[in-house]
Amino acid sequence: MNIMITGASRGIGLATAKQLAAKGHSVGLFDINSDTLEDAVEDKAFAKAQKQQRIIHGYLDVTKPDDWENAISQMIDAFGSIDTLINNAGVLVTGILPSTSLERQLALVDINCKGVLIGCHKLAPYLADADNGKIINLSSASAIYGQSEIAPYSASKFFVRGLTEALNVEYESLGIKVVDVMPLWVKSDMTKGESVTSIERLGVNLSVDDVAKTLCKLTCRPNSKINCTHYPVGTPAKVLQKLAQVTPDPMVRWLNNKMSAKQS
Repeated sequence: MNIMITGASRGIGLATAKQLAAKGHSVGLFDINSDTLEDAVEDKAFAKAQKQQRIIHGYLDVTKPDDWENAISQMIDAFGSIDTLINNAGVLVTGILPSTSLERQLALVDINCKGVLIGCHKLAPYLADADNGKIINLSSASAIYGQSEIAPYSASKFFVRGLTEALNVEYESLGIKVVDVMPLWVKSDMTKGESVTSIERLGVNLSVDDVAKTLCKLTCRPNSKINCTHYPVGTPAKVLQKLAQVTPDPMVRWLNNKMSAKQS
């Protein structure tokens, strides 16, 4: 299979690329941080794939449609087709909204929302030609119920969740499966040094490899065997999703407040 991954220079994106390459797939790693990406693809985990010309990498600002066109051209030139897009690129800004930088929050919305939307738009014609074309978006457990101290981030993941649900239906006629994964806090550069109440109370119990494992399973699974739209990663996220489906909204809000909000 030929897989395109955004935000692939580190964290979940890089871990997923390593696992897929180890399984014999062809992988395109794309990121806005060219220097970090250059170093990442030199990792020994890619040695065999590099010899077999199953690895490419390139610059991609996910908020720029022209950058997507260039990245897609690189994939087609190298591999001839694209089977899966993993929309992984994303950023996090923490803090009570009025105390954070508006510029950073608006950039977050551009990357986390617009970046995913452009990818879903641009890749559709190519994935429709694949036998098991699929888009896997990175959502979050924070898309189960809005989270304080990361409000715009949480809202951006609700956008990803809603877009995924809609396109899961809309793209069915194209033969494209659209799903998302919803991890809770993951130990990565994104969360390193961040001080958020929900981290303090719930901890950071997932590794990037844990999430990558789920992404790899979904990537390799035939579309006919993918029966859900959302895939929470980790026991807490799975429990929260189940509770949100059957629990009255005031109770979910109370539980969420206990887990993630500062108490006065």
